[in-house]
Amino acid sequence: MLISKVLSKNLQLDRPIKRTLLHKNRVLLLISLCLLTIFCALSAVSIFSSAAEAQGEKPPNILLIVVDDMGYSDVGAFGGEIRTPNIDALAKAGLRLTDYYVSPTCSPTRSMLLSGTDNHLAGLGNMKESMTENQKGKPGYEGHLNNSVVSVASLLQAGGYHTYMAGKWHLGDQVEHDPSKRGFERAFTMLQGGASHFGDEWMMYANYTPIYREDGKRVHLPPDFYSSKFYTDKLMSYIDSAKDSKPFFGYLALTAPHDPLHVPDAWLDKYKGRYKAGYDALRTERLARMKKLGIVSRNTQLSHSLPKKFMPDWSSLSPDKKRVLARSMELYAAMIENLDFHMGRLFKHLKEKGLYDNTLIFFFSDNGSAPVHIHNYPATSKEWVERNSDNRYANLGRRGSRISIGPAWAVASNTPLRLFKSVVSEGGIRVPFIVSGPGIARNGQIQRVFAHVTDIAPTMLEVAGISHPSKFKGRKVLPIRGKSMMPFFSGKTGVVRNISNGVGWEFLGGRAFRQGSYKITWVNKPFGPGAWELFDLAADPTERNNLAGTNNKKLRELVQQWKKYANDVGVVLPEGPTEGIGK
Repeated sequence: MLISKVLSKNLQLDRPIKRTLLHKNRVLLLISLCLLTIFCALSAVSIFSSAAEAQGEKPPNILLIVVDDMGYSDVGAFGGEIRTPNIDALAKAGLRLTDYYVSPTCSPTRSMLLSGTDNHLAGLGNMKESMTENQKGKPGYEGHLNNSVVSVASLLQAGGYHTYMAGKWHLGDQVEHDPSKRGFERAFTMLQGGASHFGDEWMMYANYTPIYREDGKRVHLPPDFYSSKFYTDKLMSYIDSAKDSKPFFGYLALTAPHDPLHVPDAWLDKYKGRYKAGYDALRTERLARMKKLGIVSRNTQLSHSLPKKFMPDWSSLSPDKKRVLARSMELYAAMIENLDFHMGRLFKHLKEKGLYDNTLIFFFSDNGSAPVHIHNYPATSKEWVERNSDNRYANLGRRGSRISIGPAWAVASNTPLRLFKSVVSEGGIRVPFIVSGPGIARNGQIQRVFAHVTDIAPTMLEVAGISHPSKFKGRKVLPIRGKSMMPFFSGKTGVVRNISNGVGWEFLGGRAFRQGSYKITWVNKPFGPGAWELFDLAADPTERNNLAGTNNKKLRELVQQWKKYANDVGVVLPEGPTEGIGK
C-alpha cells in the first residue's frame, strides 16, 4: 500500500504506464512479503540462538543421562553404600529432587521423556512386549513412539542443535521408528528392552534377539563390547565429530544396571562380602544415611516387607542360598559403580574440550529397581534359563550368565519406598533425580518438590529458546502436558507444577492418582490387594497406612479423578492374562 501511494502521488506518468508500474510493484511487494514470512518461520525455532549470539553467548549444551532399573537409594548422593563419586559430585554441584516421578517401567517412561506428554497418548500405553489382545490396534497402543507427538530431539535439531544418542531406545524396532527418524543426527542404539552387556548379542530372555542399529542401519557389536563403556565412547565420538560451534543435545541411555547382571572381570569382586548381612540389614543401614543426608525426613519408616514367599527372613536361608543372593547384589552394585566411572570419563572429556561449564546435565533412572527373576520374563521358564545359561557360581556376572537381583534386593534398592518396578507404588515410580549446569541457582540443595518425567522436554525446549509447535512437518502434534522446570531451577518459583491439579498413572491394570499429598493406588496381586488404597504421602511417604476405610470421601473423589484422567488419555485396561512379576 505504501509503495502504491508514493507512486500515485509522486510519479507524473500517463495512467496506463502508472497502472503497469503499480501492478509490477504490488507483485514485487507480495513476493518480498512471502520471502520474509518464510525467513521468519525458518528463523523462529532458532530465535534463542540468534539472541544469545547477539549477546556474545552460546545456547547451553544439554546432556541427558538415563540409567536402567536403578533403585531410589543406590547412589551415594541418595544414601547408598555403592561408590558413585562422579554422580555424587554432580549432585553436590547441582540440585537433587526427592519427589521426581516416572512410569513404573521402561518404554512408557522413555516415551514421556521425549514427547513431554502422557505415554498413553504417545504410543506406549503398554509396552509392546506386554500388549494384550484388547489393547492392540487402539490409539496410543501402537507399541512405538507414534506420530501424534513430536520428539524433543526433532525440535532441538530443527532449532540448531546437534542431536546425538547412544544406548537403549525401546520406542519401536522397525526402521521407520528408528531414532534417526525421530530427530537424532547420530545414534547407536539397542532397539529392545534388554540384552547381554557383552558383545555376544545374546538375548535377555527366550523370545527375541536384540537388534543394534547405527544411524538407521543394522550393525553388530565388536568382540570387546561392554555396554556402559561402549555407549559412553560412542557419545563422546559423536560430540567430537562436530565441525562447527553449534550446541549439542546428547542422550546417553545406559542399559546398566538392567539384568542380566554383567560386569568386566576387573569389576567382579569390587563388593565381595559387602552384602552378606542380607537385605533387611541393608534397608536399615541405608535409611539411616538417607535421614542424615536429608533425602527423607527424620520420622520416615521403612515400607512393609514383602510376603515371606518373596522376601524370606535372611536368617532362614541356607548358606548356599545366601551366598548366591549376596553375589547377585555384589554384581548389581559393581554395575552401578562401573556406570559412574564411565560418566566420570564423559564429564572429564567435556571439561577437556571446554564444553562442560555450558552443559546442562540431567541424571535419573527410568523406573525403580527391578524385582523380576529372569525366568519370569515373557515366554521364559526356569528350565529354559537352566538350558541356555551358565549360572555356575564362578561364572556369575560373566558372559553366559543370566541372573537378576530379585524382589527382596529390589525392595532394599528402593529403600525406604514401597515395592519396585512394574508397580505404581512409590518404589516403582519415584526415582533419584539430579540436575546441574547453567541456569541452576539451587546448587547443592535437596528439594522435596514434585516433578514428573514429562517436565523434561519443556525444560530442554525452554533453555534452548524453542517453542513447541501445534504442527510439525505438516502433521498436527499433541501439545506438551509437562511443565518447564527452569523457573524452579532458577529460583523464580517455589514449585515445578501445581500438584493440586493431579497426576495419573496406569500400567498393566495397576493404577494410581496423586493430588496434593494424597495418592490412591491399585496394586495387582500378589503384591497388592487388587483394590483401591489411599495414602497421605506427607505423613506416610512409604505407603504403610491405607486410609481407604477411614477417609472414604477422599478415596471416592480421587477415584473419580483417576477415571477422568484415564478417559482423557485413552487408557485401555488389559483384559485376559498379562505377563506379571508374580508368575
